[in-house]
Amino acid sequence: MAIPVSKTSTPYRVELPAPTGPHAIGSKELHLVDHTRPDPWRSGPRELMVSLWYPALPLPGPRTPYVGSAVAPALATEMTSYLRLSADTVDLAGSSTHARPNAPADRTGPVVMYSPASATSRVIGTNQAEELASHGYLVVTVDHTGEAPVEFPGGRVVMPCIPWEDPVAERTARDTRVADLRFVLDRLRVHRAGVFGYSMGGAAAASAMLVDRRIRAGVNLDGGMYDGDQPSEVARKGLDRPFLLFGAGGHSRATDPSWESFWKAQRGWKREVLMPDGGHGSPGDYQFTLPALARLHGVPSGDLKPLVGTVDPAVAVARVRRAVRGVFGYFLKP
Repeated sequence: MAIPVSKTSTPYRVELPAPTGPHAIGSKELHLVDHTRPDPWRSGPRELMVSLWYPALPLPGPRTPYVGSAVAPALATEMTSYLRLSADTVDLAGSSTHARPNAPADRTGPVVMYSPASATSRVIGTNQAEELASHGYLVVTVDHTGEAPVEFPGGRVVMPCIPWEDPVAERTARDTRVADLRFVLDRLRVHRAGVFGYSMGGAAAASAMLVDRRIRAGVNLDGGMYDGDQPSEVARKGLDRPFLLFGAGGHSRATDPSWESFWKAQRGWKREVLMPDGGHGSPGDYQFTLPALARLHGVPSGDLKPLVGTVDPAVAVARVRRAVRGVFGYFLKP
């Protein structure tokens, strides 16, 4: 594909879909350090950045940036690479969410954690986090350090450092994600939570549920559940708590042996929701950011089909939101 000629010199700023719930939203960032666990990818203890999204008092003030300024160039490079555009065509640090930074909380609701796709920032789950927060949840989005660029306090950025060419790296990454999620529950002193994840994050959500009974319900957004080329432990054993499989494009238990294995073994409530006109990027913010960026710079819509399918972005966002909100609304809320 030839590099498209830009139609504009104005960098694209992300416009997040409006949350549908009745609550205003606040956000906070936390830097968490697990001094009991060495980082598998770099020297020193395991350290994480997480974002909290929560129902807040509807006060005036500036909105939380979509991306921190120090990490924005690296994340812009990742986003624009799908369209073969230069990173300066995107202004992620200048993009705003619907949340107010450090706004006073309005209420305490159920806790839900989010794990992103492999090599992907927690930022890509922002629209789902905002949606749940607007409906009364405390949502914790987690960056798994070493997989995607992460900005720590003071503007320190840790770049990806996982040797994916190593055959054991993927399993180590999944196990590390599970440990990350459990550590976050420990630090936040949470005794009852839900978890959802996108792609590898969806597989990690299921694996975390297998070993931690604090997690009462989960959602896998288009993630295969494998250990190498075989179904993972949770796919072989299933769970005794509610779990949703959300497939995009041609992904379903009819095409994925790990999903079929999980479906047969699952003992708790289960459901499979499919979006055949979507793509693997549909459960993340890619579904609306990339089509908007493509239109701005004259990229043919057909170039996006492998990633986000042919579904209208607004329709796809609504479908994913409805599925995720439905599970947690039924199984977590009083």
